[in-house]
Amino acid sequence: MAKLQVLIAMTLNGFVPARNDSLLQWIQNSDDGFPYWRGRSTRMLYPGYPLVDLICDKEQSAPSDIYLAEIYDDSGAELLRGLSLYRLIDEMVIFLLPVISSETVPVSKHISTDKWELVRTKTFRNGICRLTYRKTLQ
Repeated sequence: MAKLQVLIAMTLNGFVPARNDSLLQWIQNSDDGFPYWRGRSTRMLYPGYPLVDLICDKEQSAPSDIYLAEIYDDSGAELLRGLSLYRLIDEMVIFLLPVISSETVPVSKHISTDKWELVRTKTFRNGICRLTYRKTLQ
């Protein structure tokens, strides 16, 4: 069975960052941000991806396959809601921006209530913290 990773850009108070935020641009373009993970994935998921198809594809895929979803805007938050609802996420990489925002969509409320283990952290000079979590067996 394939692994599903989600990359989440999130403010300190759990919202998606503003579209024009320079830190979000850094996450989307820096080799330490989303591009690093894109290079390791087998398939990219997008907002509106048929989740029933994903369930079947994920089960039939090789264990080395990695499905990747990037969550950084309103439509991505909706994708995260669906992935969490069906408990499809195996690993979360949260890019925590050192800003507070309430003008956008709250993304943290869509993270599944599974048990997560923090496996890696990294702090960058611009104040962004990257937190990598894996779902633990229950």
